[in-house]
Amino acid sequence: MPNIKPHCIGGFSECISIEDDYKRLCCELEELKRAGMMVVEHTGSQNPFTAHHWTVLKLLFLKMYVRDVYTPIIGRRYPYMVFIDLFAGTGLNAYENASFYIPGSTLIAWFYATYPFNKVYAVGYNKPRDNPEYVWLKRRLEWFIPRKRLNLLIGDANEKVNDIVKDLINLGDKVKEELGGGLHFLVFIDPNSHEVHWDTIKKLVELEKEGISGDFIILLQARMIAKLMGRIRSDPEKYYKASQELDLFFGVAEWKDFLSVKTELETKILDLYISRLQKLKSKALVERIDIELMRDIHYYLIYVTRETKSGSPYLDTVRWLKNFVERVDKKSIVDNAIREILGVKGAKITDFMKTSSEVS
Repeated sequence: MPNIKPHCIGGFSECISIEDDYKRLCCELEELKRAGMMVVEHTGSQNPFTAHHWTVLKLLFLKMYVRDVYTPIIGRRYPYMVFIDLFAGTGLNAYENASFYIPGSTLIAWFYATYPFNKVYAVGYNKPRDNPEYVWLKRRLEWFIPRKRLNLLIGDANEKVNDIVKDLINLGDKVKEELGGGLHFLVFIDPNSHEVHWDTIKKLVELEKEGISGDFIILLQARMIAKLMGRIRSDPEKYYKASQELDLFFGVAEWKDFLSVKTELETKILDLYISRLQKLKSKALVERIDIELMRDIHYYLIYVTRETKSGSPYLDTVRWLKNFVERVDKKSIVDNAIREILGVKGAKITDFMKTSSEVS
């Protein structure tokens, strides 16, 4: 099928010339909305992944990072670029009370690459191949991404990572032999909560031993994990399985020291996770983006790369992206922009804040 690429997607964007944060945010969201309309037009709107509309900021960062940082720089330094999406969803996102859709993370990476990825790995749900969620992911990705560049897997991401690592090692040897250069990957890890195992991240990092480097964008649901710790603390027997899951998530039992902590638990979770990443990856450079919009919506994006001989000058752009996302991470700014562009109906956050103020 033809690889359709109208003006709403691609490596060039007029948004980057906009200085006003609100207008820039609206422009970036408008591009995502129009790309979502394109996905729906060609593959339908069935079985989208539904989330609160404020979670779109993580996809906004992915879009801008791929377009403005990763592919323009890595594409000039490496002959082969790979994108890995361990939790690919259904290829389409819907938002509560919104009129429009936004593409899933795999398609966002593909659409907004300045130079196209040579290979894209996407892991679908750990369900049968005839499950509608996987069927729609397959339909959407195969419509837009050439099949020779797409490796679509179904199953547990913590198991399928073994197939990805093995394939990357073979690819690395082939790229070196045929193209005379190296392979570099970008992995996007966006679990619902704590589904990704520490060993999964470790296996990808350890590809450095094979001469294969990568950048990581990891979503850390610190608030959800803190709430789960609270449940484990209140009833260890009932939540024994959850305790085992957190052992796999952190890769150590050190998190259990936090069960007696009642203040700043999220910060301790974040600090532990980042400190382990810094120890795991050689010459690790870590940036975190703190996104907090409401009591129940608080997550962190953790960006991990490796310091280079040139001092990783592109980190300045990454830090600008971080500052931009955190600048627009204001309840009224984000809410108004998303409502305006995505057509979200219902009470505005400003109305909620006003009501809360009057009650207090």
